[in-house]
Amino acid sequence: MKSALLKAFVVSAAAALLCVALSMIISIIRGEPIGLIGIALSLILPMITAFPTMTVVFHRNSQLARAFTDLEKAHQELQARSKIDYMTGLYNREAFFEMMRNVRSRVDVGALLLIDADHFKNINDQYGHTVGDRALKLIAFALQNVTRKGDLVGRVGGEEFCVYLPNASRKAAISVGERIRVEIENTPFYISQNHVEPLTISAGGALAHKSDSNSQIFSRADHCLYEAKNLGRNCVVFEKTDGTEPQIQNPLPRNATIEDLAGDRSI
Repeated sequence: MKSALLKAFVVSAAAALLCVALSMIISIIRGEPIGLIGIALSLILPMITAFPTMTVVFHRNSQLARAFTDLEKAHQELQARSKIDYMTGLYNREAFFEMMRNVRSRVDVGALLLIDADHFKNINDQYGHTVGDRALKLIAFALQNVTRKGDLVGRVGGEEFCVYLPNASRKAAISVGERIRVEIENTPFYISQNHVEPLTISAGGALAHKSDSNSQIFSRADHCLYEAKNLGRNCVVFEKTDGTEPQIQNPLPRNATIEDLAGDRSI
């Protein structure tokens, strides 16, 4: 409001001085002297009429400017929220693959890790979806804790997550996948104060070459994830580039049960 008053005063004063100048010019042209009353009227009338009007105008303009700024800020926040998974704070599926496409256009190679929570359906069925949501948040936190600043992390399905590692070699991607697996396995998942439930993930990985599409890379990583589930879960399987069998990190021990080795990927 102070700014509007100041602007209105400046404009009104300028108008008053202009009126005085015009009055003096007219008086000189007509050859008649201008009296003090004429000068006073030339000063006072513009101030009386212009000042209130200009105050209202500048105040309304200020309000409109603030409203526009708030609207623009809200629009930006809405756009940002539309790209974020509300539960985990990670990119949602659409935003992740859009960001991945943009980043891949600037790099020659990278790697994609497709990560899936093990036995997640059992967690939901036995303890409820609220507990299941806490499991997803723990996994999301572990992913953010392990990955670098430039890596992309997103939730692409109910219990599926993706990590894209720009410029990562096969060896580096396997290392990151294994660190993620260990981080989640070592994160206590409390069901109650005295009950800690095992929480693990399986992961499949694939290199992302310049000529590959996102869907091709995802399909290869998905195939490796399926292999990880077949091996009993809680392991990382990364595709081989020479056509041999995928490389496996942390396979289950030899005494794994038949249930552990079941090929059910429904978790």
